[in-house]
Amino acid sequence: MRNAGYFVVGAIYSGIAALFIAMYLIRRNFHLERYLRDIHFEYLGRLFLVMSCLWLYFTSAEYLTAFYGHEVAEMRSFWDKFTGSYALPFWVMVATCFIVPFILMLRRRTRTPVGCAIAGVSVVVGMWLERFNIVVVTGVNPRFEALKNSFYAPSLYEWGIALGTLSGFITVYLIAAKLFPMVSIWEVEEGLASSQAEVADRVGSYLPKEVRP
Repeated sequence: MRNAGYFVVGAIYSGIAALFIAMYLIRRNFHLERYLRDIHFEYLGRLFLVMSCLWLYFTSAEYLTAFYGHEVAEMRSFWDKFTGSYALPFWVMVATCFIVPFILMLRRRTRTPVGCAIAGVSVVVGMWLERFNIVVVTGVNPRFEALKNSFYAPSLYEWGIALGTLSGFITVYLIAAKLFPMVSIWEVEEGLASSQAEVADRVGSYLPKEVRP
């Protein structure tokens, strides 16, 4: 049974990952380097590093709790993920949700727009696999032994629904980006004017009184 913190961390984590992908594609395709700067990826990458550690903590706590409880139904699902039929999606989930983003975000030289985009794609894939492990592996290892199935593989219809949903989301996002400005011009101009005034005041405070404007 997953706790609320597990899903809250996962939602924030996957949200930042999707934001990385969107920021990188918008910055590259629309040439918005002046507005989506490297420093934005740098600071958001630090938060991403913290979220990767939180994800590992909550995930480890979930599986340690199940292992200590040692219920028969829980242990069937537990070993099916770690060493059984679904070991591949489970360990790929661990690699894409923690190992890849942690390595990329740990060093400043890899907290670049490209590095953040790669980490974002990795986490999006990993979070999808996390839902797969939660729903599918639990579904084929129910508490009633009579309902137990050997292995599950998504059908073409299920793949079609998943790809169609993803394509629909991307289409709606692109339409919104086409119709609405991606950068708030008035906020940029207001921030520029405010920063220029602050710099002028700061420089003026360093000058002797007789030469101040």
